[in-house]
Amino acid sequence: MKWEIVKIQPVEAREKVKKLLDDCQEEGLTHYPVVQNSVFRGMLRCDDLIYYPEETPISDLLHMVENFHVSEQKDWTSLFSMFITNETNVIPFLNENGGYEGLIFLEDILEDLSEIKAFTIQGTVIRVEKNKEDFSIAQIAQIIQATGGNLLGVLIIDETPEGVIADVKVDRGDINEILQSLRRYDYKIISEHKEDLHLQELKEHAAFLNKYLEMGE
Repeated sequence: MKWEIVKIQPVEAREKVKKLLDDCQEEGLTHYPVVQNSVFRGMLRCDDLIYYPEETPISDLLHMVENFHVSEQKDWTSLFSMFITNETNVIPFLNENGGYEGLIFLEDILEDLSEIKAFTIQGTVIRVEKNKEDFSIAQIAQIIQATGGNLLGVLIIDETPEGVIADVKVDRGDINEILQSLRRYDYKIISEHKEDLHLQELKEHAAFLNKYLEMGE
């Protein structure tokens, strides 16, 4: 799927906060692209600008720019995750030389994704966590398929140097078996599922322990 790049004119760092606020409101953006001498500097969060006098030069706020962007066509899971992680409704697209080309709008992505099977077919969403070095969408797909399930999609919810949190959407297959298989490969299950026998056993053990401790009081 190829994303549409909208030609939104960036604001020059020599301009004032008032112009940037006006542009944010006119375009309905959460972030606005900033360039300095035609060099892309990053995205300024529009809501942060209201705390500064309107005549403040944007160049004084360059320490606040956020540097998320894409420079090549990404798969929808990576792109959608970037929208969520940065709490934005636009992502800048840079060319191979790092020059600003335009913006990718979340609204356009959601419209396209509404036609993707993962968003239209009912299924079970399993939220998992694993260290970043060992996290693998390909491995998750293999685990799901090996248990007789069907992987509909994987959405990265949060990514840090320490670990990755993702939603895994599946249909068909034994959910309990899928959960246990993921655990065997060191994927921590964050979400709760009524089919999760392992979680049920842990709860039963905890209840037994509490009852035992109460008897000793």
